[in-house]
Amino acid sequence: MTDIRAAEIPRAATPEAVGVDSKEVQAFIDHCMQAKKQLHSILVLRHGQIACEAYRAPYAPQYAHIMYSVSKSITATAIGFAVAEGLFALDTKFLDIFPEAREIRDDANMQKLCVEDLLTMRSGFSVSPMMDKTKDRWFHDIVSSPWISEPGTKFDYISENMYLLCAMIHRRAGMSVIDYLMPRLFEPLGIERPFWETCPRGIEAGGWGITLKTMDLAKIMLTYQQGGTFGGKQILPAGWAEQATSYHAATVPAKNSLDTVLGYGYCFWRCGGYKNAYRADGMFSQFGIVFEDLDACLIITAGEIEEQGMRDVIWDHFPKAFIDDAPDAETVPISIPPYEKLPAMPRSKTEARLEGKKIVFNKPLLINAIGFPVSALPMTATFMSRDKAGNITNLAFHALESELVMTWTEGKETNTIHIGMDGDYRWGTATLGQAPYHICAVGAWKDANTLEVMIRPIESVAARLLTFKFRGNVVTMKPRMLPDTVELVMSLVGSVKSVFKQPMLKKLISTGLPRVVPLVDMVHVGVLRD
Repeated sequence: MTDIRAAEIPRAATPEAVGVDSKEVQAFIDHCMQAKKQLHSILVLRHGQIACEAYRAPYAPQYAHIMYSVSKSITATAIGFAVAEGLFALDTKFLDIFPEAREIRDDANMQKLCVEDLLTMRSGFSVSPMMDKTKDRWFHDIVSSPWISEPGTKFDYISENMYLLCAMIHRRAGMSVIDYLMPRLFEPLGIERPFWETCPRGIEAGGWGITLKTMDLAKIMLTYQQGGTFGGKQILPAGWAEQATSYHAATVPAKNSLDTVLGYGYCFWRCGGYKNAYRADGMFSQFGIVFEDLDACLIITAGEIEEQGMRDVIWDHFPKAFIDDAPDAETVPISIPPYEKLPAMPRSKTEARLEGKKIVFNKPLLINAIGFPVSALPMTATFMSRDKAGNITNLAFHALESELVMTWTEGKETNTIHIGMDGDYRWGTATLGQAPYHICAVGAWKDANTLEVMIRPIESVAARLLTFKFRGNVVTMKPRMLPDTVELVMSLVGSVKSVFKQPMLKKLISTGLPRVVPLVDMVHVGVLRD
């Protein structure tokens, strides 16, 4: 086991001492706030040192953050080790590792499909983004997906390609990808074992689902920037960092996006906003950017729906923020304003009436049928997951001096959290959708019969606002997501139009997703029972 302290990145005395303009970094943060960008954290590295970092409370350095498609870059890193160790080669055929897949299909394209085709998003598969991940059919449903091109010929961004790569590692290494990476990547970098969503068979999703701390991603990107080394030790296989981040596939340019035109490596994007740069890139603006000729890295976590908009703000201030080293230069404190909380309000006598009772909510059949049952988690945490959580019921409140204790059930999981009623968060943990979360919660009575509860799962990118109205024994619950669900869905529609080129898929999601919005945020009706 590596000594965690030996895997720390050294800190510069000031940002300017390692050539980072603190005023420009703060200007970037201010720009994000003025543009209402949902920035959660920023960490800047220069000359192998931490120049500065800041977090938007309640997000903090000790908590992991969902990384979405940054997961792909971690999968690619695992592939680098597997290739170096001879588990398979980049040109190894998929059917050589999974000969039983011939029983699903054994056509000419399937016989050509190889590791590198999957790694560069040129598999040729057309996997439906609406694939039902709650069922134990991931492998079958991906392999049986329609072809839209011959493998190795056309870029099409299919997250499920990475699942097949993870399955290959499971097959050849005889262990999970997390177990495989622990002694090779995570332990040498002092990274605690991360959570990674899996299919029902325990195979990592590959293309999404890993949670990492901001510092964890900084260590990984610094290792890539330094040619695969960290702390003077070779971590990645020799040559893999350069190979993985080089151009391998022509991409499909998205509208008004410089950052999708310069090509794709092995799950790293070449940047257009600054051409001597590459990035690990995840939905809702999770970025690990390496500036190749400036000896610098920029790490961003966020809940920002408009990813190119966030990247445009980045390019407005970086690489401008990288200057000559100036140890004696004036520096300014770098900080991100915290998220607003619900203010302290007078408590309601309704609390006494709720004591010892539970609220049983109806199970809305329609939103369950379309796969979006309402959870204490925001939709951003559940829409890609195999376990959707959801169907809140058996909800009970217990009043304390400055808190409410809330217990509720979703499926087979029952959780209890404390809610600050004095304007301050209360912290706790919960397991939802089989995933662990740190939860902070705050509440306020808007009037005698209306209670608002704001729940922020820190590993997620958004908050959940639940508004309860009490009328006799009837209770209604109105869920909202912060940022708003409408913005999320319309952003997903935009992503479909720019990334997916299959006409039927574009039509299905472009017309179907907007109809989901009023259902996802529908009012739930419950009854107060002893």
